[in-house]
Amino acid sequence: MAESQPVFPDILGSITGGARFNVNAAQVALAVRPRNVRAGRPFEVILLIQNAADSDLDVTAILQLPQDAKKKPNRFIAKAERLVVGLRPAEVGYVVLPVTSLPDTAISDIYKVGVSVDVKVAGKPKRIRANDGGGAVELDMLNPETVEKMNDLKKLTFSTSKRGLMGTVLEVPFNVLSAQIGQLVDLKAQWVSLWKISDLRDERVLLARYGDALQTTLLPRLKRELVYAPLYQTTEDRFRQAGYTLQAAEAHYITKLLVYILEMAAPEENTTDYLSDERYNVALALKRFQRGETAQPVLPGWCKAMLKAIDTNPSAAEQPASVLAGHVYDELLRDAMRLGFQMVGTATGENMGSEEDIHDYIEKWITKLNAGQAVLRFSDVYLPLLLGGVIIYDRAVLKTEKVGEMLTELSRYIKSSYAEVSAEDEMVYSITEQIIDRAFLKFGYRA
Repeated sequence: MAESQPVFPDILGSITGGARFNVNAAQVALAVRPRNVRAGRPFEVILLIQNAADSDLDVTAILQLPQDAKKKPNRFIAKAERLVVGLRPAEVGYVVLPVTSLPDTAISDIYKVGVSVDVKVAGKPKRIRANDGGGAVELDMLNPETVEKMNDLKKLTFSTSKRGLMGTVLEVPFNVLSAQIGQLVDLKAQWVSLWKISDLRDERVLLARYGDALQTTLLPRLKRELVYAPLYQTTEDRFRQAGYTLQAAEAHYITKLLVYILEMAAPEENTTDYLSDERYNVALALKRFQRGETAQPVLPGWCKAMLKAIDTNPSAAEQPASVLAGHVYDELLRDAMRLGFQMVGTATGENMGSEEDIHDYIEKWITKLNAGQAVLRFSDVYLPLLLGGVIIYDRAVLKTEKVGEMLTELSRYIKSSYAEVSAEDEMVYSITEQIIDRAFLKFGYRA
């Protein structure tokens, strides 16, 4: 294994200013929101939790409500006094337990609310955060929603004070002010996740954790007969939503390129393919990483996204086809477009632009696809996805596929569409005819 190990950000410490209480493999801190509560109004008890281990945690939080300052019974009411949450390895988040004070609750500045914390750890955990913290938090490495939630939490005063000698009950002070009439808010107990390993922009962690799942479970399931149908259906649906109804041959060749990308992840040994690219060989990257030959593995985008999906739901490794056709689909398209541009440039001798040009094109193209409007036209569909699929038409061949017939079908459709091609699309149309003709000549097919 490569010696360089990632440092997990100290999200909790960034919020509390460093304060924390260690309970088994969890780090916790307690706050109320707002600190000054109007009698008759609701408030929230917030337990911030940071998993300091590489194992799953089950955390049970139980409210311990204060007694009224004038000894009146049941002046504080909670819909849910107990909440059990499961944290993934290294995950950070917070429990929200709403409490309502009655209008005649005694005014006082000596109230304290407690939360009993019980932590159960799965397996034999390895500590990945020190008792006093972790790595620095780089806000530009977090998504905007997480940053917004963290900034809201930083406004609170967190406590790590423990009540009594036995057990683990954190408590935090708050004030009750004079009653105020207002509309009641129906607050619900909840768990809010702030950060997971999958948010770490360092694939080494996920690869070290899920490398075996990739090698033994996921990669063997990337067979063309298993992934083709769901990818074909998603391709049809997504392009239709973007305003382009694909012909059967068009959908076939786009899907074929996606399948080819996936099969490049674990190519058969002792086979050579002049169109292959080592950047898409996941098995090779994993082998080099496990041997310690590389500190930072190079992985295709779809694989990075799949690792994050497995971190969220380990069963994703057992059913990759549905995940790839779902929320990993865009990343698979990005990989296919990069390879498609490379292959079209090689096949035609045309300059496809710089890496930066291609990156910008792909991102704008993905935005078009997700716009939900009729924005795609001929060039968007053919360059580079469909053309890439035609170039590798004789690879990833399905058992039921009739290669010559599908090429003929596409060729006839292209010829019949000439009158509808705009001036903007003429160059791509010309390249398309050229690439299809070369495919025919290679094996002697004729339209």
